[in-house]
Amino acid sequence: MTSTTIHITPLCKTACMLVAATLLTSSIMAQKTGERMKYDSIAAKYKNENAVYTNYIEKLEIKQDEDDGSLVATTYGTMEKLFISDAAPTNENTDYFVIDDFNQYSDASGFSLIPDKKGGYKREYHNCAFGAGGQLTGYFYDDIEVVQAYYTGLTKNSVTETKYTVDNRDISLLQPAYFLGDIPVLHSVFEVVVPNYVKMNFVLKNTDDINLEQKKEEKDGKIIYTFTANNLKAFKNYNKVPSHAYFRPHIIPYITSYRLTGAQKDSVILRDIDALGKHHFAYVKDMNIRPDTPLVRIVKELTQNDKTDREKAKHIYNWVQKNIHYIGFEKGMQGLVPRPADTVYKRMYGDCKDMASLCMAMCRQAGLKAYFATIGTTDIPYSLDEIPTQSCFNHMICAVKLGDDWVFLDGTNNTQPFGANRYDIQGKEAFIYMDATHHQIVKIPVVAADKNVTTDSTFIHLAYNNLEGNLKQTSTGYPAWQIAYIKKYLKEKDRDDYIRKMLARGSDKFHQLKYDIKTSEKGNKDAMLVADFTVEDYAHKVGKEYIVNMNLNRTFGDERMNDSERKVGYYYPYKEKTKQVVVLDIPEGYKVTHLPPSAHGGLEGVWSYNISYKADKKQIVLVKEYEQQALSLSPKQFANNNKIIDELNHEYKESVVLTAKK
Repeated sequence: MTSTTIHITPLCKTACMLVAATLLTSSIMAQKTGERMKYDSIAAKYKNENAVYTNYIEKLEIKQDEDDGSLVATTYGTMEKLFISDAAPTNENTDYFVIDDFNQYSDASGFSLIPDKKGGYKREYHNCAFGAGGQLTGYFYDDIEVVQAYYTGLTKNSVTETKYTVDNRDISLLQPAYFLGDIPVLHSVFEVVVPNYVKMNFVLKNTDDINLEQKKEEKDGKIIYTFTANNLKAFKNYNKVPSHAYFRPHIIPYITSYRLTGAQKDSVILRDIDALGKHHFAYVKDMNIRPDTPLVRIVKELTQNDKTDREKAKHIYNWVQKNIHYIGFEKGMQGLVPRPADTVYKRMYGDCKDMASLCMAMCRQAGLKAYFATIGTTDIPYSLDEIPTQSCFNHMICAVKLGDDWVFLDGTNNTQPFGANRYDIQGKEAFIYMDATHHQIVKIPVVAADKNVTTDSTFIHLAYNNLEGNLKQTSTGYPAWQIAYIKKYLKEKDRDDYIRKMLARGSDKFHQLKYDIKTSEKGNKDAMLVADFTVEDYAHKVGKEYIVNMNLNRTFGDERMNDSERKVGYYYPYKEKTKQVVVLDIPEGYKVTHLPPSAHGGLEGVWSYNISYKADKKQIVLVKEYEQQALSLSPKQFANNNKIIDELNHEYKESVVLTAKK
């Protein structure tokens, strides 16, 4: 074989370097052009959108810690976004992810691709900044924070990529994975990687319409679960829904058990409801074991004349309501573990767990059977059979066994009477912790409509085209307790605005002249509102006739379902009955020449109405009665509901006619 050596002179070497550089530049430009073409193709597909997530990937990795051998969990997220419209660089220039004390981010980064004049992209690393802000109000602190990535200097057709790493501090409290979002998503993946000795469960919520592809594979001693969804539309936000968990697609992962190398048996975490009870009882098992001397004295004073257990529980509840102020605080384990009763007593404030702790300790001191109970409000749409995890709970109360009945003491709402439950836990499951191996699940009853009654009486007379009058509104049950809360906690201006909006009637020319609120601290804690008002230019005077529409309130009139794509129900806070009476004085020298007919209707099992008129020589009386019979309206009922709303609004257009006698 002949060997040939080529010598390159300095001039030739320079020329070769220039050729190589040119070829390299051409290669890079070709690569960038290909990259640009890819994003231009996506932009064309989403031309009517402001922006699109081209990739949204979340990877949850669970592994054994090298130092102490425990299981640890880490989430790695990637969000790649394409800016399509001219407005997108200003309106869509943030990404976000959520952290809390159990889930802290250890790393975050971002860069952008800015279109250049040569059909490619310029990579920019210095136009991304991260910021975080907590949720803090005057009465509640939550450790949940939204970490935001802010991008500047973007233009139309720019691309951003945000990455983050979040370390989970408690494997029993894994975060749900939500599919974004407020803009469309081209490609979304949730991947979970665990050692093959870790058993996982996944609960899929609201995923029926997103063509979710699921895959499970085992490789190199690991199990990989993959959930993939493509071409996701932007998800809407809906009113009259307790929370986005009712309609946003998401996956709830949880570890049921695992067996570390060398272990003789499984470590059970959340395999079933019994495991959940044992796991969470550990948070409260050592709470309030020793009686506190000041509490012993107070309980003795409160219950010294009581003859029944119910009287004892009532007096303890009333004392906690009156003396302990609610201040919510959730940070790490403090969001799960109540403080000792003596600490709450010394501070004279606490959150739901603290009030439950104090109520339980005082009840036990009085010889009552009292226990901690966790429960989810209506914000949480899960049941314990479906998801035996902490995901079902966001509230704690005290459960007291009185004879065969359970009574729940909840100090967070001090306008409710003993025995009443907050409206947002109606129908929810209370998980009562008896001991490490025994629990009881009790469903909170839904309060009947006839226990929540509002009677609104309006008395009006004509002053040419104006209405002048007064009203009295009495209420019992949840409507009354809401008014008491407004009276007690809202500042004067905010209270005035709230009451004015609540009592407004007739038209936007309603003027509230004065009002008064009366609430009771006894019995059912009923409430009453009285007010004087005018409504300008309401009546129509045509020649010898007055035409007056007496439907000053139009209950249910604006609850037509106009969103044909809405696939989530319409929710009401509680069942209730409302009676509205309007009394119109007939002016001197006039008589009634037209009285609208009576009407009734409704959607069976959901709501109903009844309207009637009657008159004598001095007055016309309109009586309208409504009953809210269900807590929700399903999408299948929307069409029939709309038909009945239309019929009701037709009735609301009816007017009485008064004609001069001479």
